[in-house]
Amino acid sequence: MKTIRIVIIGIVIALIAFLIFYKTEKINIGGIWTSKEIVLDGKTLYPVKSDSLMQANAFDIIIDDWTNSLYICNQDTIRANFTIKKDSDNKLRMKLTSSESSLNGNFSLEMDTLSLGPTAYDVYAKLESGETLLYIQRTVYYQSQKPLLPRRGTP
Repeated sequence: MKTIRIVIIGIVIALIAFLIFYKTEKINIGGIWTSKEIVLDGKTLYPVKSDSLMQANAFDIIIDDWTNSLYICNQDTIRANFTIKKDSDNKLRMKLTSSESSLNGNFSLEMDTLSLGPTAYDVYAKLESGETLLYIQRTVYYQSQKPLLPRRGTP
């Protein structure tokens, strides 16, 4: 009975140590993105010339990390499954599979960040392959890791 308890405690300690020091190479791109430019097979879907005269709604692009799916939402929803890999040049590639023919194939994935201040930054992602281009943007807000020091007289 003592040996079983020691083995179980050892396994739990090893599992906790593994979870503490494990670093994943996966990129977190999940969330709701706003389109800056969408071109499918050379045909510009957003922005179009009429958008310059009146404010049209941008396409919402939803990336779901749980199901590895990308949704382009406007009047019709286009769905694509993806996998992200690194090339031998250490560049990111995204392989898309979809019922939409222009969203099939390997896309180069370029990501850029722009700091907006101490608690926010913009993330820009550009997916490009041949005549198809998805240029999307998302603003990320985060809390500071360092808590504020307690002040006298405040609750």
